Amino acid sequence: MSILACPKCHEPLEIEGKTCKCINNHCYDIARQGYMNLLLNPDKASNNPGDSKESLIARKAYLDKGYYDPILFEVVNEIKKKEGPLNILDLGCGEGYYTYRMKQILGDENTYCGLDISKLAVRMATQYDKSIHWIVGNSKNIPVLDHSMDVITAMFTVVNQEELARCIKEDGYIIHVTANRDHLIEIKHLIYDEVKTKSDKYIRLPFNVLESHDFKKTISIKNREDALNLLKMTPHYYHIKKEKRDVLDTLEALDVTIDVKITVYRP
Repeated sequence: MSILACPKCHEPLEIEGKTCKCINNHCYDIARQGYMNLLLNPDKASNNPGDSKESLIARKAYLDKGYYDPILFEVVNEIKKKEGPLNILDLGCGEGYYTYRMKQILGDENTYCGLDISKLAVRMATQYDKSIHWIVGNSKNIPVLDHSMDVITAMFTVVNQEELARCIKEDGYIIHVTANRDHLIEIKHLIYDEVKTKSDKYIRLPFNVLESHDFKKTISIKNREDALNLLKMTPHYYHIKKEKRDVLDTLEALDVTIDVKITVYRP
């Protein structure tokens, strides 16, 4: 049975060859790369929404080195607590590294979906594993059926609480990964005159908290290229003031802090 839903009428989508179609004859082509574009024009604010090409390429190069695998393992350990087979949706999947590695670790018995608003990101994701449902879509209009997901992961991405509540099963759960105060603090000190601490109350979700824990670890970036890729994949790169641009010329191997909060919710 399909878990995908038409973004226009929310009826089930069935895959027929290279096309997805619902009972109301809304049709969506499957790209030759293997992804589905289920992003409606009203659901995007520009012709090319999402992260820039430069940011995506940097993120893929950095994550492929395994630097953020400690965060991935924390998420996977939470998923392992739930018996399968599972329907797993990775929101804001970007270039697909986390989704792909989840499948590598957890196995083929589950159904995996990766959703991102960037067509370029999802096209890049198909290079990892074409058996995953790679979807171009908006987290404000997630193209899956009501209460069809056992697990929804959201790692450093914007979420919509109404859509999360609609998509998750009654006994399912949401794994939300957000940055804490000291996350990449060394990078922040390099590029900002003053490091400001923001309240996280606006990113906490109004659901039942099953578990919440902080994860902190120091990782060693091995060379200048990897350090630059880390910076480019974050919003900090695009906030560097003109007078601080010379920092990029001095960037080299360094130790940085991973500091995240992992919260498991049940709506």
